[in-house]
This record gives sequence, C-alpha cells and structure tokens, in this order.
Amino acid sequence: MNALLFSINAVFPLILLSAFGFYIKSNGTVSEQFVKDGNKFCFKYAFMAMMFITIYKIDSFAQIRWQVIFFALAVVLVLFFIGLIYIIFFVKDPKQKGVIHQAFYRSNYATIGLPLSFNIFGEEGLIVASLVSAFSVPLYNILGVISLSAFNEQKEKHLVIHIIKQIVKNPLIQGVALGMICLLIRPYTNGWRLSTSNFSFIYKAIDALGQIAPWLSLIILGAQFKFSSVKKLIKQISVSVIARLVLAPSVGMIIVIFVPKLIGLQSFTGAEYAALFALFASPQAVASVSMADQMNGDSELAGQILVWTAVFSMFTLFLFTAFFKTIGIF
Repeated sequence: MNALLFSINAVFPLILLSAFGFYIKSNGTVSEQFVKDGNKFCFKYAFMAMMFITIYKIDSFAQIRWQVIFFALAVVLVLFFIGLIYIIFFVKDPKQKGVIHQAFYRSNYATIGLPLSFNIFGEEGLIVASLVSAFSVPLYNILGVISLSAFNEQKEKHLVIHIIKQIVKNPLIQGVALGMICLLIRPYTNGWRLSTSNFSFIYKAIDALGQIAPWLSLIILGAQFKFSSVKKLIKQISVSVIARLVLAPSVGMIIVIFVPKLIGLQSFTGAEYAALFALFASPQAVASVSMADQMNGDSELAGQILVWTAVFSMFTLFLFTAFFKTIGIF
C-alpha cells in the first residue's frame, strides 16, 4: 500500500496537469497560438532559469558524482545501438527509420523527467537530474541528428556544424553552463553568492521563473495532444511505445542496479536512482517532432509517437515507480 501511495503522489501530479492542459485546449480556453508561444517560453526561458538555479545551489564540483553521469550516458548509447539493430532489419521506410530509432533512447527529460525526479526524491533528486541533463541533452542532440541523417535520402550537409549549433543554442545547456561557470569562479570570490547578497532579488526572480518551468510545460504538453487516426501507423507506434516505455527503463535500470555491483563500484543512492529512472522511463522527447520535420523524417509518425508515449507513460511510470519503491530502490 505504501508503494502504491508513493507512486500515486509521484506520478499523478504529472497526469493531472497534462489532463488539465488537454481540457483547456479542447474547450477553447487557450488557442493553438498560446500553446506554441507557451512551449517556446518554457523552453527558451523558464527551463534555462530552472537549470541555472539548480546547478547554482550546488556548493562545489566535489558534490558531482561522475559515476552517475557515466552510467546515464552509457545506457543511452546501449539503447541507441539496440534501436539501430532493430531499424536496420525491421523498418523499411527510410523516413521512419530515424523517427523510430529515437524512441529507443531519447526521452522527454525536461518536461517529464525533471519533475518526476523531484516528486520521487525531492530537491536532491532534482539536483542529480539537472546534472545528468547537462550531459544527456547534448548527447541526445548528437544522436538525434545521426539517427535522422544516417538513413535520410537527402543527406544533411555540414552535419558537425549542425550538431554544434543544436547544442550551443539549447537553453537547457546554456542554463547549466552558466551555473557551472558560477561554481567554477565561486572559490575565487570568497564564496560570494547571489542568493545571500544585496542583490538577492535577482536570484529570487530567476528562481521564481525557473519554478514555473516543469509545471507549465506539463500543461502545454497536454494541450498539444492530438489523437488523429493511427491505423496506418499502428505497428510503428506500438513498437516505439514499447521501446520507449518498457524496453528502455527495463534495460536501463537493470544496468545501473547490477553492473556497479558486478564491477566493484559503489551502488547509487535513492536520489541517483530516481534521476536515472526518469531519464530512461520518460516518454518521447518533444524536440524529436520538430527535428524530424526539419530533417525530412516522418513528422506525422513522430507526432503520434510523442502523443501515445506520453499517454501510456502515465501507466508505465506508475507501475515502475511502485515496483522500485517496493524493492527499496527509491
């Protein structure tokens, strides 16, 4: 019973906010333009502020556990190669290969993963998740471009330049980078902090902006749901949903729970497990749709994968969270 209540409290806020977003869009309270502008606002400003503040709260680089970062990236790469094998042998349409491939490894860590980490393990879980995102987001961008370019009949020109631009322009990366710079120079400023200085009002304003990010983005995500006909894409959608919501978290958590013990490394803490689970188990990334559209992929399929992984994730996240709480991982 405790595990079920824990899972309800961790996952249901995400469900309710997404459902509320779908409701206010369906009844005309908000327009399509509001959804587009809200999405842009969250991505460009609110998430950037949240990432900066989360990193800024860390005392020093000594607090960062690089083992967590290593395993997070290693699992993403393992899932990338599992997906690569599948699409080479079982997906015929070149425009669908890259889109389905991304479902194996690329999660919506900002919108779903970060608030889920917070709900499971509080501020400690959010800090670990923010650090993981500093490295997973660039890797997602690199692998995403590779997935959509490798089988694209219209090969992406200047691939390396495109990847670098995607990374540098990403507001999440910019927020983390600014936070890292502050950590880097803090020892040389006698521990001066914006939050306790005469300019604390600036810190409070940025913090308030950052607190909007995960919750508004969930409402916007729900407002984006469009349940169009899926008959012609049912096989591709089903494979992608299973890969993203069942295969990825199962493979990922098996690796991070058992491999450190097998090779003599320290096991992860509950907060670290929460952040890693959120990375592996969250639904498809919103960015995968626009990227598919820009790089001659099947954007209709990408949109349907986004919607259906988001819908079914509310069940899989609940079940996985309850299970890992029961066995003492969280």
